[in-house]
Amino acid sequence: MVQSTKANTNIKSALSQKLHQILFPKEDKRKVRKLVQSHGFDMFIMLLIIADAIVLGLLSSPVVAVHLEQELFVLDRLFMGIFIVEMILKLYALGRGFFKSGWNVFDLVIVAVSSVPFASSFIVLRTLRLFRLFKFVHRWPMLATIIDTFLALVPLIVGWGAVFAILYYAFAIIAVNLYGNILIEFATLKSSLLMTLETFRINGWMTPAALRVMNIFPHAWLFFGVQSLVSSLLAVSFVATAVAETIKRLHKKTA
Repeated sequence: MVQSTKANTNIKSALSQKLHQILFPKEDKRKVRKLVQSHGFDMFIMLLIIADAIVLGLLSSPVVAVHLEQELFVLDRLFMGIFIVEMILKLYALGRGFFKSGWNVFDLVIVAVSSVPFASSFIVLRTLRLFRLFKFVHRWPMLATIIDTFLALVPLIVGWGAVFAILYYAFAIIAVNLYGNILIEFATLKSSLLMTLETFRINGWMTPAALRVMNIFPHAWLFFGVQSLVSSLLAVSFVATAVAETIKRLHKKTA
């Protein structure tokens, strides 16, 4: 009885494996893998993304959309269908290996989000597909260098933004205390922050807001002059650091 049960289990297992081989032959899987990993396939998808970008741009134009809205919408849906097929082929060919690549996961998320039923009503969601072009930057070394440099500068931008925010906030508080009793523009911290946003720049002392204050407070030029000087130093330090970081990275690549 035990032997009979074992034999039945083996037969079922063998049939299952055979069925799997018939439905999903390894040779076909290898062919699909070779296809989705080929340079030609990447270029085809890239061209489709660019074409889709053109279609989305035309859909955003009221003049064009009035005459070709239906045709453009059909084209957009066609591109969406091809992108979904692309994801299915890659999932089939690569299996779990698909998720080992960050770009594959990025593509899958973008395609999934932009293909939800209500995405057709929101062109913003469909526009997300354009970000997939970033995965092809490695095909052109110069573009790859630009993207790498930009990503390397992100910490610098965050740090510079933090310094700017602290100084900007400090100048707004000082303005409230100096001019808030006379000028309504600086009466509250909220209004002072708005006005300081106008004056805290390289030529801030020449802005209409600063000139109005200097007409009432002759020595206010000193306050706005310091603002302009600080904003100039901030701008120069950011540019200098960004250039130095870029040169450093280029030296590393060529070394």
